[in-house]
This record gives sequence, C-alpha cells and structure tokens, in this order.
Amino acid sequence: MSRQTRRRFLAGAAGLAAGLAGCATGVRDTPDPVPPSETTAEADSRYAAAFERTIESVAFVGAAGGSGSGFVHDGVIVTNQHVVGDAETADIRFENGEWRSAGVTATDVYADLAVLSTDIPEYARPLSFVDSIPAVGTEVLALGSPFGLESSVSSGIISGRNRSLPNEQTGFAIPNTVQTDAGLDPGNSGGPVVTMEGQVTGVAVAGAGTSVGFAVSPLLAGRVLPELIETGNYDHPFLGIRLIEVTPTVAEANGLGQPRGVLVIETTEDAPSGTELRGVTGERTVDGRTVPVGGDVLVELAGTAIRSNADLGTALALELSPGDRVPATVIRDGEQREITVAIGARPDPGERA
Repeated sequence: MSRQTRRRFLAGAAGLAAGLAGCATGVRDTPDPVPPSETTAEADSRYAAAFERTIESVAFVGAAGGSGSGFVHDGVIVTNQHVVGDAETADIRFENGEWRSAGVTATDVYADLAVLSTDIPEYARPLSFVDSIPAVGTEVLALGSPFGLESSVSSGIISGRNRSLPNEQTGFAIPNTVQTDAGLDPGNSGGPVVTMEGQVTGVAVAGAGTSVGFAVSPLLAGRVLPELIETGNYDHPFLGIRLIEVTPTVAEANGLGQPRGVLVIETTEDAPSGTELRGVTGERTVDGRTVPVGGDVLVELAGTAIRSNADLGTALALELSPGDRVPATVIRDGEQREITVAIGARPDPGERA
C-alpha cells in the first residue's frame, strides 16, 4: 500500500468512525453530560501520525544469526546482537522495499546491541532517544517485522521500569530494561519502542508473554551506542562479586533489622584489585532453609541506595565506569561501615565461561 493510499485509507476510516458516532440511537438526541476526552478517531489519528513519523526509519534485518528489526540512529542501523550473532554482514530492507547490504561493524553481547553500517536512504531519518524513561502508563508503539511481517506496529504502554532481564548468553542480567505490554513477537527484536512523539524509549529485546515484553533502556543504549559507533567497543563496569538479594529469610539469618541490599557471597578471581568487599563465612538454617551468612551487605554505592539486584545493576551500568574507585556503605558484622570499592571492566563472555 502506497503512503498516499494509506493516508486516504486512514482518513476514510476516521470519517467512517465519526459518521457512525453521529447516528441516532434513541427518540431524543440528548448530549452526553460529560463529553469524552478523546474520541476513537482522534486516538487512531495519533497512532497513525506516530507510525507515519517513524516507520520509514525502521528496517527488516536478516543475517546468518537470524532475522529481526532495526532502525536508523546517528548514521547507522541499530539492532540486537542476538539478531546478527557472529555474522559479518546483514541484509537490510527499508519500508518502501529497498534492499541494502550492511556490514556488522560492532556488537555488544552484554547490552544485546549491534551497529550496522550501510548506505541509508535519505527518507530514513535518524530516530533519537528520549532523555529519560517516561512514566509507567505512557503510551508507546513497537515497530518492526514480527514473524517477518515488515512495517508492523503494535500499541501499548510502558508497564514497568528498571527491570533486570536475565541474559543466558552472558550470565549477566541486562539492567534497567523497560517493560511494555505492546506486542513484541519473534522478529520485533532490535526494533524501536517509541513514544507518541516518535522518540525511542527502548530497543526491543524480548517478549516474555502475551502482555509482557522488554526493551533495552534508552539510558543504557545512550551510553553503549556512542562508544560502539566511535570505537567498536564498550567496557561495562564490573564489581567481580557473586551475590544474592536480601530477602526476609536472608535478613533474619544475618541478624539484619530489615530486608534490604544485596549480600556478597564471594569475590571472583577476575574481580578488580583494590576492592574491600567481603564474602560470606558460613551458613545458618532458618525455617528449614540453609542461608549464607557473614558477608557484607551492600546498601549504598557511590551515593545510590541499593535495595535490590536491579538497583545495583542500574547504578553500575548508568553511573559508573571501569577505573572508578567509589565509596560504598555496607553492613558488616552487624555494623554499618564505609568502604572503598574498585570498579573494573567485565571480561569477554567467552573468557569468563
């Protein structure tokens, strides 16, 4: 369907909806005491406008690793690392049917992002990221090629923020992901989740059910992508610890007043030198469960409160860099202490495995 035909179709649909809304349904034509804030036609018009504003910048991505979606940003095509895998090239098809061959110039398995270089058509304008993640409940659109069906769109809302998404490929979670109920099906991976104003608020990475999907946050993408584009590499901050979240059971076993923070199980062999974090020293049984005890409970890092694993992942990913030495607050032997923590760089996933 051509763009002019699509616009005529959308305009006709809006007119039909308005006509049906004006049909008489009773003896008297009594106006609604409280008029609706937005008619169906107006809502459809907003969705259509957001779609038209962004879809030319979205592309189908096919590679040896699989297929998915991508979008134009800062002179390159952005997609997921798992879409291209180890491929060195990919085939790109833009919204009007134009094909391009692209080189896979950089990938980051930890953030599941990849950068592709190709000759981008003039009409495919770069999409920008939002400066901050919109509030839960904000309307969004997911654009891409689910099941290979190009130029598709689904609508929904931001249904959660600061989610920690497990990444089996690396053993590390992707921090600060955005949760949405907009449909993210196979083939949507790498495509943009956009606001109604057409800005990217996430890079679709996984669908976990009929109403739950996740996207790499604009804040993490905003740190990783510039480095990938400029240098082809990004070093992720790394503490070098194994940990568990402090649940009520863990808090009871360790004599803590309340369940908060993360318990350090051990420091790893590849941990950065100079850290003062200590691992557990033993175990205790609480209600029939064996619980590790004696390690540091990390409750603040570089001025950021650490209440959960998700908080720690976000603080590391968005606020710190390899080489930093930062203050931390821990609970050790029942007392709160201030220590210094060294931030390293994550090792290559293959090396760590």
